[in-house]
Amino acid sequence: MHIRIRSSKTRRAATAIGAAVAVSMLVAWSSPSALAATAAGSPARATTLASTAPGVTPTQIKVGAISTLTGAIASDFDGFAPGMQAYFSLVNSKGGINGRKITLAYNLDDASNPTTFTQLAHTLIQQDHVFAVGTSTYWFTPNLFVQTKTPTYGYNVSGNWAGPNNLYAAGGSTQDYQTGAPPVAYLIKQTKSKSVAIVSYGSAVTSSYNACHADARNLAAAGINVSYVDLDAGLGGNFTPAVQHMQQANVDFVLSCMQGSDNITLARAIQQYGLKVHQLWFDGYDTSLLNQYSSLMQGVYININGNVPFTAVKAFKGKYPGEAQYLQTMQKYAPKFLYSQEALQGWQSGALLVAGIKAAGANLTQVNVIAQTNKLTNFSSGGIATVTNWSLAHTVNGFPGCSAFVQVKGTQFVPAVAKAPHVFVCFPQKVNLKNPQLVNAPAGTPGA
Repeated sequence: MHIRIRSSKTRRAATAIGAAVAVSMLVAWSSPSALAATAAGSPARATTLASTAPGVTPTQIKVGAISTLTGAIASDFDGFAPGMQAYFSLVNSKGGINGRKITLAYNLDDASNPTTFTQLAHTLIQQDHVFAVGTSTYWFTPNLFVQTKTPTYGYNVSGNWAGPNNLYAAGGSTQDYQTGAPPVAYLIKQTKSKSVAIVSYGSAVTSSYNACHADARNLAAAGINVSYVDLDAGLGGNFTPAVQHMQQANVDFVLSCMQGSDNITLARAIQQYGLKVHQLWFDGYDTSLLNQYSSLMQGVYININGNVPFTAVKAFKGKYPGEAQYLQTMQKYAPKFLYSQEALQGWQSGALLVAGIKAAGANLTQVNVIAQTNKLTNFSSGGIATVTNWSLAHTVNGFPGCSAFVQVKGTQFVPAVAKAPHVFVCFPQKVNLKNPQLVNAPAGTPGA
């Protein structure tokens, strides 16, 4: 499927994804094997079900997307749309959904500009009349999507998806930064670290600042030695002064909430000054980055939250068939983004949209897709992520809260921290951060 990209002089495109699931399919969707069944789709009907919904014709369902593809904080957002499109291509190769092909008609670029994002949102909804919209950007603004009740899906890095019942961030729409400290504290304990440094961008980059600000406060309040904090680092900045302060504070553990490219710059300064530290990054789980900077990334831990690590398929053969299906499909349709975490977010969003359309059946409307999605209680995208309860996930974080870690060894991100062959460590709602204890993963969790 060709993805049309418009230049910044006209309109830039976005990833669009709608989502839902039939009540009768809830149990089936929690198992990895269900992914193949849904991707296969139901046989095309001789007479296509009628619909007057935006973006729906007798032969296709048109969706659109807005991603940050260029500009100061483009990072790896370009993987989102190819991941979503790969899922659509898999579905379409099996006949589509009730005789219709699902089409990513627009993949446009907001160029790291919040005003451009808003303009593109109006274009997709009011001019292109897409059925659903997906986004992968720091600049997501929910206003128009909520006003028009457009099913909206994507990668939540802006922290403003929670609440409205038509916004579906992969893994859940809430982003409670107060719950982020337990996996960090657990890794600090496992590495026997004694002095912690925390670095993030300033408050203008909301997700970075809020995550590290909450962790710094909560870890310190629990009695963990947070000896250096910089919550106002600049994009593309010079981190040599920060590393000098870390050296003076005898830091042996560094938590970074910055994007991958700046983590590399920080790691280079750490290496130049000879610091022997454990590094935990929240961004940088990208093979292209590792291939280029493997010498700087050795030993680095990355918290990939609720997704199954790509290398778990090879490390634990047969244990994660849903992730194996993802890798096989990406290798066929978008090999450049095979190991992109953002592509995995796009795949999850695509899976949710397809499930919703199938659940809607003859009543293919945006309202019904939203209603059916919000009945899903244990959606795991066919076994590639921890389960999401969409009857609650618009407003409440799910517990137990589970995270997966990988560690760089050679040229691979290897599953780490969890006890093999499991890849997730899970925590209750209340945790003693000085001595965090694990709980069992919820039912339906891949590998559980």
